[in-house]
Amino acid sequence: MNKNIIYSIIALFIWNLFPNGLWAQNQSLTTIQSKIVDESGKPLANVNVYSDNRQARTREDGTFTLKVNNDSRITIEADGYQNRVLVVSEIEEETQLVQSSLYYDDEDLVNLPFRSVKKGDVVGAANSLDVSDISSYDNSIWLNGILSGRTLGMLGSNNIRGLGVSLDIGSLIGTQTGTAMVVVDGMPRDINGVRLSDIESITVLRDVNSAVLYGTAAMNGVVLITTKRGEAYKRTADFSVNYGVSFPRSASMPEYLGSAEYMEYYNQARINDGFAPTYSDEMINNYRNGNKYRYPSIDYYSNEYLKSSRNSVDLNAQFSGGDERLKYLADLAWNSQGSILNFGEGRNARSNNFNVRANIDLKINNWLNTAVDVTGLFYNSKGPRGNFWGNSSTVRPFEFSPLLPISMIDPENKLLQGRKNDVDGKYLIGGNSNYVTNGIADGYAAGINNSVWRTFSFNNRLNVDLGMITKGLSFHTNVSFDYFLQYNQATPKEYSVYEPVWDDNDQIISLKQHGKDSNPGTQNVEGRYFRRRMAFYGLLSYDRTFEGLHHVTGSLLGYGTTFKDNDGANDDFQGVKSSHIGFQLGYIYDRKYMVDFSSALVNSVKLPKSNKVGFSPSLALAWVVSNEDFFNKPDFLDYLKLKASTGILKSDIPVGGFFYYDDRYTTSGSYNWYEGGKSRSGVISSWPSNPNLTFATRKEISAGFQALLFKSLGVEANYFYDIYDGLVIRPSSAYPSFYSNFVPYENFEKDSYKGIEVGINFNKKFGDWSFYAGLNFLYSVSKRLKVNEIYANDYQYRKGHGKDATFGLEALGFFESQEEIDKSPFQTYGVVKPGDLKYKDQNGDNVIDSRDEVFLRNWQAPWSEGLEVRIGYKNFTLSLIGEGQQGAKNFRESSYYWMDGNDKYSVIARDCWTPETKNTAKYPRLSSEANSNNLRRSSFWLYDNSYFNMRRVQLNYNIPMNITAFLLMKDLDVSLDATDLFQIAPNLEERSLRIGAEPYYRTFSVTLKAKF
Repeated sequence: MNKNIIYSIIALFIWNLFPNGLWAQNQSLTTIQSKIVDESGKPLANVNVYSDNRQARTREDGTFTLKVNNDSRITIEADGYQNRVLVVSEIEEETQLVQSSLYYDDEDLVNLPFRSVKKGDVVGAANSLDVSDISSYDNSIWLNGILSGRTLGMLGSNNIRGLGVSLDIGSLIGTQTGTAMVVVDGMPRDINGVRLSDIESITVLRDVNSAVLYGTAAMNGVVLITTKRGEAYKRTADFSVNYGVSFPRSASMPEYLGSAEYMEYYNQARINDGFAPTYSDEMINNYRNGNKYRYPSIDYYSNEYLKSSRNSVDLNAQFSGGDERLKYLADLAWNSQGSILNFGEGRNARSNNFNVRANIDLKINNWLNTAVDVTGLFYNSKGPRGNFWGNSSTVRPFEFSPLLPISMIDPENKLLQGRKNDVDGKYLIGGNSNYVTNGIADGYAAGINNSVWRTFSFNNRLNVDLGMITKGLSFHTNVSFDYFLQYNQATPKEYSVYEPVWDDNDQIISLKQHGKDSNPGTQNVEGRYFRRRMAFYGLLSYDRTFEGLHHVTGSLLGYGTTFKDNDGANDDFQGVKSSHIGFQLGYIYDRKYMVDFSSALVNSVKLPKSNKVGFSPSLALAWVVSNEDFFNKPDFLDYLKLKASTGILKSDIPVGGFFYYDDRYTTSGSYNWYEGGKSRSGVISSWPSNPNLTFATRKEISAGFQALLFKSLGVEANYFYDIYDGLVIRPSSAYPSFYSNFVPYENFEKDSYKGIEVGINFNKKFGDWSFYAGLNFLYSVSKRLKVNEIYANDYQYRKGHGKDATFGLEALGFFESQEEIDKSPFQTYGVVKPGDLKYKDQNGDNVIDSRDEVFLRNWQAPWSEGLEVRIGYKNFTLSLIGEGQQGAKNFRESSYYWMDGNDKYSVIARDCWTPETKNTAKYPRLSSEANSNNLRRSSFWLYDNSYFNMRRVQLNYNIPMNITAFLLMKDLDVSLDATDLFQIAPNLEERSLRIGAEPYYRTFSVTLKAKF
């Protein structure tokens, strides 16, 4: 980073840390007084008045008093009124504010691709969230998840309208969940690591018309994020401290059988298989009642290995301000999170995340300004080496004792005397030849692993006002560079584990050592991965209103990105390149009739030369019916807008890799020659060329309305229908089977998505009370219209089902006897015994195989909803946000439910079939052998995955202004919040269970925010 930029940032910090400034002491201050009124002369209370670092708020009678410098500018802001910026000499006894037109307030800005418009001028399906407002009552730290439950048309936090469930665009926009493109400050970026405190607003671009200017990557919609910037004559210094405690959610903690009980059920599994029991009654009793070190029964989820909670702390400092020439925003943040592990290096495990952001706007002259944004993320997570969570779900409880008390070992034992490693001088690390390493031993003796992430982002924008040529004309550029690096840094240690030999008195008389103790001191760097992205756009823009009636907008855009990644083993030599030319033309007459034509001429490096270029047009229309003179508007109706849009968006994202249009060859076999003394492999076709391979397309129609009723009830609803056509695959079904190596990639498959999105919000004040409630609903389903498939039976075809459909066997219950098995169709998935699952013979051929698989479920929820409620009384605010989904199904298919062979047994084993429990059993019989008949996807393992999650509950108290003024603060806020407080679900345990990973948490935190 340039030294001058660093020095400038440091200077800005110092300037804000001393808001009055040493230089200010030598300046004379003037006391200004005025009364803020509306156009009818009515006093306005709680109006914010700013001047440099000073702030006042009008009283009930509309008056305020403020000390300012003689050359200060005074900014006056009030909700629903146009802002005013005045110099001291312009302050009069009364200052009038003009009420803004509905949806045309200064705060009613919606960020669209490469421009901002007032909310009333939005034509397509785009909705904006004011994150600055959200952060006043929501102390969420990270941007991930902030959209869930809040945003119209969102399924979860990064899937728009449920579109594109099978598309992978991670290679273009970064690794992230969901399918929508994420854009930060005009450029495609990774959402991970973005803090809520950095964000000004988020716009979700749902239809083709709103998103098309971002080209091929916008196929599934766009989440458009705009970061905060400094404001002229409004200097602020914001500080926040957050401390949280997270408790594992009980439903997410798996429960396994202890050693004695496991042995009993394993013996039952042996009997089920027709074998003799493995464990004697004496041995089982020893593991139930004997010495816990000799006969261990390890519960990896007990308080011996896990704490009851983990803590976190977050500190944030943000400074902003400036004047007409220079505006700035700088943000520093540190987030630290502890570990739930309660042994070895796990006790001290911790992650630390440092974020730095600087956004600077510089006005060079009256027609030229520039902006520089720099962001850095520095993440380190230190913890024990090894895989404790993976071991916890697989290692049976009796395999070994993790710790052997030295007090039980013969003190003359040479291995004991010569040991180089122990635990607190009290224990040796236990193990055996099968477990020379394990998750617990690693935590004590394998050393520390340090996971490192580094992210750097840079933007440089240039804005040229070409008003000297014609009013409303401007030119803009943006150049960005992003770099992400990840690696694991460790200094591994080798260690010994000891296998004990016990005598009859439960004393260890001998030890067997496995491994050796050493500390080479060699540092290893593993798991290297980096991403690099560069992007650029140049934009010629026109925005002008003629005669106060005709609002014309237009833009011509040149846009390009390049992305490369490397995981240390596979270098992405080709990289992903994307470029297009965008064109937008809009017209609005008298804020009533609106039309927008947006398009992109896209270019692809993945397609043959003849098809590299494609045109993506879109058209959106809107009509504000309530503004018509002829419309006999009822008293309760304040606003009504009808909207419709259509478009075709071409994308090469579904094409997949490179050169799929070209002949591809590979080697095959080995052929001898020269009397067998020489050999060479042969060359065969992988697939032939297809010069007609072209873009896939998203074709869409969308229509809806937006209304405001009773001045406080907002309603928006939209219907959408999308067809994803020309999806690229190798359509083997269209060729004879012997063509397998000669089937080209083609634009073959076709899917559709349709649904309805509805948003309702109510906002009202009653004296000292305020109330807000927001509800949004999404119904979205997909359908496969053309599929590469050939089946013998109609019920096997995927065509006509959802894109997210899963097929499997239909279970009819358990076989009760060998006689029933003999009379039933032959099941081809291994030996079948009583207690195994019985499947339906769908085609009547008396054989159960893959041809009997039928539709079982859709894994993506067709219904989803969000709920947001805020209740305010004087200085208190209670806010709640929840989100849910209904209609999806999932499988019980983790190792917790699917147990066979020598697997670890969960408590589910208690409900497994035996001859004695055949009338009450909930699960198939246990088997000591592989059981592929039972452990496969079938209707038996399905469960309803519906849920409603109360994601956040928060109580805020805003300290009265007379106290904050005494403390030399502009604002002081304290709050308590709970995250993931509760969840309502018919199958809560299945939804919450975490196998082989950390549990889900419920977090309680306290936050203090101060503004200077």
